[in-house]
Amino acid sequence: MEEPKVELDDLEVNQERLKQNTNQLKNLRVYGSLNAGIIAGTLGMDGWIGIVIYIAIFLIVSACLAIKMNFKVKEYFRSSYDAYYSGIGTDLLLFLMIWVIFHNLVNIL
Repeated sequence: MEEPKVELDDLEVNQERLKQNTNQLKNLRVYGSLNAGIIAGTLGMDGWIGIVIYIAIFLIVSACLAIKMNFKVKEYFRSSYDAYYSGIGTDLLLFLMIWVIFHNLVNIL
């Protein structure tokens, strides 16, 4: 049985691989948000400094991703937006939750 393929900008993309890449990216972003929340909360960062930590981790993850793909995003994802910016809202909420929990556990209790 042949795998379904879709043509995007003269590239044939395997749908299963595209789904696998998207899931891996989602997992990578979640782990990055968790780690950023743990770092910001444990170090007792308040206010905008904590958000700067999240943005820095997000940019580092995006840069590592681009380097790993040799800057050929279209070969792995539908668009560069999907690769670099997808999930930023949900990951931010996860970061905030973990940040508050660790900040309270380490610095307040």
